[in-house]
Amino acid sequence: MSPLFIFQILAVVMPQIFSDHMVLQQGRSVPVWGEAAPKEQIVVTLLPEEGGPAVATLKVRAGKDGAWRAELPAAKADGKHYVLQVKGKQETLRFTDVVFGEVWLASGQSNMAYEMRRSWQAPPRKGDDLASAELEQAPNPEIRVYLSGSRPARWGEPARDQWKIADGESLAPVSAAGYFFAKDVQAALGVPVGLISASSGGSAIAQWLPGGNLGSRMLEPLMPFPIAGILWYQGETDLAQRNPHYLEDYQQLIAFWREGFASPDAPAYSVMLAPHTFSDRMHHQSKVTAEALPLFWQIQLRSERTVPNSAAIYISDLVDNLEDIHPSYKWIVGGRLARLALVRHYGKTDLGEWSGPRAESVRAEPDPDGAGQRLVVHFSHCGAGLTGRSNSVEPRSIARLKWFEIAGADGVWHQALADIISPEEVAVSHPEVLAPVSVRFAWRETAQPNLFNDAGLPAYPFQLSK
Repeated sequence: MSPLFIFQILAVVMPQIFSDHMVLQQGRSVPVWGEAAPKEQIVVTLLPEEGGPAVATLKVRAGKDGAWRAELPAAKADGKHYVLQVKGKQETLRFTDVVFGEVWLASGQSNMAYEMRRSWQAPPRKGDDLASAELEQAPNPEIRVYLSGSRPARWGEPARDQWKIADGESLAPVSAAGYFFAKDVQAALGVPVGLISASSGGSAIAQWLPGGNLGSRMLEPLMPFPIAGILWYQGETDLAQRNPHYLEDYQQLIAFWREGFASPDAPAYSVMLAPHTFSDRMHHQSKVTAEALPLFWQIQLRSERTVPNSAAIYISDLVDNLEDIHPSYKWIVGGRLARLALVRHYGKTDLGEWSGPRAESVRAEPDPDGAGQRLVVHFSHCGAGLTGRSNSVEPRSIARLKWFEIAGADGVWHQALADIISPEEVAVSHPEVLAPVSVRFAWRETAQPNLFNDAGLPAYPFQLSK
């Protein structure tokens, strides 16, 4: 019998998600699991770090295959630090500086993987580079990050992934959008926030589904570690590949993760793709037109209706260079995701709107300035009222709205005249379209409209007929 085989039988081994500084999801029972010798008794104890009686003590016995699992009772974030002790026959594992709080998963492709240290490659043209500035800040023990590698170590091997306190070194390779989400949520709730950062540039959604190589490597080894919610920033590859099943794939993905992470009611929040010249960039690979992105936006929006407890944010105003598929303002992306979570999931309704204006209905009426009719679009999520501005980073007032188009019964689209006529309405017309029947907005891959609500959130793309 080899020494390695003997070690594997005698050792108690656990997934890498269990480490010092970890955040355990409050309000849920927390599975603790691993492998040991067959039939070995395992004692799991949660102890206050400052000393005192155990909060929980659980005794379980490994099965014939060596697998064991215990469940810590649900607890609230109480500001205390704990030690999680797992004791077998021959050894004891101790994980220190354990806290209860909110744990979120941030996953997707390169825009979610976009690292905190990367912003210097494409510094923002407006305002300060907040990602670089954040790396200079003092450590923040109220935020913990877990960066899941593409090849996690097997149980029993030296851990390569572990929970780390947020500081300049640990944050450098972490998702910038994910971190700024965690920062805003932590500041608003006043409890520790743990971020599981697990993304891969260029990945298709199929790679994250059950059996996909990325899901198998980066996330399934972490299941069933409970989470509060899911952040998803992906779609560029599937748009380019013209995946006709993206909506169904997304539904399957969220259902899989909710079940896998033992969090069946976890909210799922996604980021709609930013304006980009996909038709030029991808012309050598597929027949991607300038309307492919607006059509994909509609798929992303339909996911809100088909995936329970889900929502999407829009970021049309955060692009400096339409040829760059990676907008640099990830602190704003993270902030909008946090606003969404705080209002929808955590009930912080005093923050106001989490969404930009959304077209709800359209009606025709006589055009007071012309011989025919105009279309009036009614919006929701307007807050104190609609406003026209240049963008949310460096706003200035403007007179007329852009990226509205109008069509008559012939289906020919015309660039329209559009103006705000009330806090929730926009009038759209064209002197050559006397009997308009349809209106659309931001229906092009390069569209960067100037219609916002009072929270500085941009209006969502749409196409409606009366």
